[in-house]
Amino acid sequence: MASGFAKRGGRGGSRGGSKSTKKRANDDDDTAPQASKRVKADEDDDDAADFVPTLQKDSNGDQFVSLKANDTRRVTISDFKGKTLISIREYYEADGEKRPGKKGISLPLDQYNALLAAAPLIESVLLKKKEEVVRPDYNGEAAAAAAAPAATEQAEEETKEEDEPVDKTDDE
Repeated sequence: MASGFAKRGGRGGSRGGSKSTKKRANDDDDTAPQASKRVKADEDDDDAADFVPTLQKDSNGDQFVSLKANDTRRVTISDFKGKTLISIREYYEADGEKRPGKKGISLPLDQYNALLAAAPLIESVLLKKKEEVVRPDYNGEAAAAAAAPAATEQAEEETKEEDEPVDKTDDE
């Protein structure tokens, strides 16, 4: 052989006479169903039906909504370098406080709006798969509760502006 390669047959063969470590299917068990990977069960599955998300503030002053009763997944609204971000992130507990983990995504407002615009398309696919989709009630109690603090903050800002002295100068 002119190429300098030993004749072993096939590509990437291992040196020596070791056997392949791949499992081969047993010919007798071709009809037996394969065991699927086990999904890690959430500890709070029983509480999931009773869980009602509420608007809260974290230690940084950012508002968030917890998606799980055990507060390990949150949607947080924050500001970073002058931009508003909507972050969906998993949290862990360390030193008695919740801290953001690596798993998650932060969306700028334009991408969050694109996600909301795509929601009907996503929902239609889920409905075709016979998945239960709960539509939010934007006029319900949760919306009113979320709007109440915003209205209070806006009223406080307006009151501050009214109380500020006006600088009057005579230019007659």
